[in-house]
Amino acid sequence: MSLTSQEIKNLKDKKYRRNNGLFMVEGEKFCRDILNSDVEIVYTLTSNISLTGYPNIQLLTDRQITSLATTVTPQKIICICREKIYPIKSKGNSLILDRLQDPGNVGTLIRSAMAFGFNDIYLIDCADYYSEKVIRSSAGLSLKARLHNVTQADIISSKADIADKFIVADMFGESIDKIRLPKGRLSVIIGNEGQGVSADMMAVADIKVKIRMSPLVESLNAGVAGSIIMQKLSEV
Repeated sequence: MSLTSQEIKNLKDKKYRRNNGLFMVEGEKFCRDILNSDVEIVYTLTSNISLTGYPNIQLLTDRQITSLATTVTPQKIICICREKIYPIKSKGNSLILDRLQDPGNVGTLIRSAMAFGFNDIYLIDCADYYSEKVIRSSAGLSLKARLHNVTQADIISSKADIADKFIVADMFGESIDKIRLPKGRLSVIIGNEGQGVSADMMAVADIKVKIRMSPLVESLNAGVAGSIIMQKLSEV
C-alpha cells in the first residue's frame, strides 16, 4: 500500500486527518511507544532505508519528511495512526477538560490524570490532543490514555455513565482540604484558561472546590490547579 503525492500532501492537513480518524506521531521514541501499544499504525513514513519492524513502511525523501513534520528538527520517522474511539463510560474517576486551548495544559493534565488514576479523559473543544506539543508535554501518555472527543451535550446526556459526582474547580468553592467528599466515581471539570468553566458545565457540577494558597497569588495555571485537585482526590 503506497501513498500518492496528493495523499502525502493531505496528511499535512490536521482537518483532513481528523475527518479521517487519523493522527500523526513523530520521532523514534513515540513511534516505538505506538508500535508497542494496541493503536493501529496505518502508515509508517520514513527516510531511513534501514528501518524495519513497522507496518506499511513507505520511504520518503528527507525533504518530504521535513514538510510533514511539526518539529523544528524532525527525526526520520512518522507514524500515521488510527484514532481509537472509546464509549462514553467511566469505570473509575475521570477528568473533563472544557475548552482548554494551551497544548501544554492539555498535555500536563493528561499526564497528571494518568498518574492519579483519572483514566477516562473527556475533551470538549480543546487543543488537538494528538498534536506534537500535547504528546510531548504529556510525556507520550496521550498516546496511551482513554481520550474522548466530546461535546457539552454528550457530557450532559451521559452524566450517569461518566461519574456519580462532578467536581468543578472554582475560586469561590470550598477548600479542597476541608471538604468531605462522597464515595463513588468522581469527575473533575477544568475550564478554559481565560474564561473558566462554561455555564453548562458549571450546571453539571455537584461540588465546587478551590485550592488554598497565599493571598499573594490570585490564581493558578489550569494544568497546575487540575493536577493538585486530582492528587488530593486520589488520597481520599
